[in-house]
Amino acid sequence: MTRRSTTLAAALFTGLATAAVPLTAGAAPASEPRVCASVNEELTERFGAYADTAGRWTGADSAYSVQLPDGSTAWLYSDTFLGEVDEDGGRPLDSPFLHNSIIVDDGGTLTTHTGGTPDAPESLAKVADADESERWYWFGDGTVEGDALHVMLLEFVKTGSGVFDFAFSGNAVATFDVDDMSLTAITALPESGVNWGSAIYEDPHDGHTYVFGVEDLQAQKYAHLARVPSGSLTTADWEYFAAGEWTEDPSGSSRILEGVSNEFSVSRFQGRFTLVTGDATEALSAKIVMYRSDAIEGPYTGKTVLYETPETGGNVFTYNAKAHPHLSDGNRLLVTYNVNSFAPDDLYEDARIYRPRYIDVTVTFANGRGNGRH
Repeated sequence: MTRRSTTLAAALFTGLATAAVPLTAGAAPASEPRVCASVNEELTERFGAYADTAGRWTGADSAYSVQLPDGSTAWLYSDTFLGEVDEDGGRPLDSPFLHNSIIVDDGGTLTTHTGGTPDAPESLAKVADADESERWYWFGDGTVEGDALHVMLLEFVKTGSGVFDFAFSGNAVATFDVDDMSLTAITALPESGVNWGSAIYEDPHDGHTYVFGVEDLQAQKYAHLARVPSGSLTTADWEYFAAGEWTEDPSGSSRILEGVSNEFSVSRFQGRFTLVTGDATEALSAKIVMYRSDAIEGPYTGKTVLYETPETGGNVFTYNAKAHPHLSDGNRLLVTYNVNSFAPDDLYEDARIYRPRYIDVTVTFANGRGNGRH
């Protein structure tokens, strides 16, 4: 794995494209929310200290989170650096590099899980019989069913020698044992042009697991929606939302929102479905935005800027913001986003660049409520 491919992986997800316009962005909320954002110092210090001193995980992107049955949190990462950070705060040029990994945070104690061995680590989930420089999995969102952690997989294949010569080639689901994060199965999903797994929402009322995906056209990115009966992500047939109806055709889903990043979140927040994403309506945007809806299918309206990432500028870009509902409370959302550089050497000279950031965003309305049904 070359240093260049680290930046490349994130750049694919960034949306280096001309501006797009959300399908429902024109509607404004009934009352403008008050937004206050600040760095979450606890998580920033916890993961920063671990990355700098543990000699294991030194940075990654994606950063989905799933609450495990014992109350700990599994942090799901895609491209990952392992190894040590030197005394100057950099990474050695021979630092191990993987396409996916998991850190379990158990009350502040962090444990990194990878495949392979400590001396020869590998990605947790690998395409069978494939060279990872040619074909690999990145992680999407995850969910727990019983004693199994299911993580959405997005398969990519190298198509040539150029910087952007690789393409999405399919969806699957990885299953891990929640006790030790050992891989127990990879289940292929039906062929689809949608990158499924951008967000997962477990609905406690209608008995479905909702899976959001992205139709990635580079210049435009559209959210799509599927569902499956709860508890059967890998065993039941999926349904796909298509023009107001549910269909069994995996190629028939409809666009429900334009301008999302490849990774985002959907949660029930202040009585409404809330979608948090990096703003893909602008090229290389520093904005993290929120859309709201009274229904899981949308329409998602009331685009609200939650934060502007201070790191963005020069070679450095930010991407794939998402909220973490089980680590949020009341009017506060914990939001993460990824940071990277178009200059690969930057990631080795300063290990702090290529790490998730953690912020607390408080959203209130004039009436003190969430501007929606309760």
